[in-house]
Amino acid sequence: MATKKIAMGINLRQNKNNRSSAYGKYYPEVDVQKTLSLRGFAQHMVDHGSLFGRDVIEAVLIKITQCLPELVAQGVPVQLGNLGTFYPTAKVKKGAGVPDIASMEGLDPNDIIQGIRIRFLPDMTDEDNLCGPAFKKACTLEFRNIVDTEAVTINGKTRKVQTLKPIATAVAQLRSGNVTPTPGGNGGSTGGNGGGGDNGGGGNGDGDLDI
Repeated sequence: MATKKIAMGINLRQNKNNRSSAYGKYYPEVDVQKTLSLRGFAQHMVDHGSLFGRDVIEAVLIKITQCLPELVAQGVPVQLGNLGTFYPTAKVKKGAGVPDIASMEGLDPNDIIQGIRIRFLPDMTDEDNLCGPAFKKACTLEFRNIVDTEAVTINGKTRKVQTLKPIATAVAQLRSGNVTPTPGGNGGSTGGNGGGGDNGGGGNGDGDLDI
């Protein structure tokens, strides 16, 4: 029995910077959902017809989270099949480069290195390119919401909170005359200050964690 492929939601955020040449236009960003826990991920694998139970899969995943940082901390990149490779890089303290190799006697690497980061490089082979068109083809995209921010008062303090309005609702309000569109807008006066970009980190960039 065929199952419906779950779509990735695409929200639109309006550029409200009136000094920008893109002022008034709406730009897409991924409608990022609630993060799935390790246990939830293990259950997801079970639901996909795994021969192993959730307890076994969860135990293996936990071991990966322990061993992978250990190896990367030793300078050993770890490739997880067609997913990609985790590897370390060093972040140098501002102005702390080594000016002269001859004067390095007694120098501690900790004196010049601010942190070590775990980087992730997605697989980029033709068959399993997680950075290019091949991965986009694996996604089913659908428009969902207009992203905006509004000021609210909580305990006497004004804070900005993010709001989501279904695109279909925004379009209907615009067509009925209940919303006055801003210059260049397609769906009403909602939106944020952002231009193009996404919530999950850039598709071609590396994610990093300090360790």
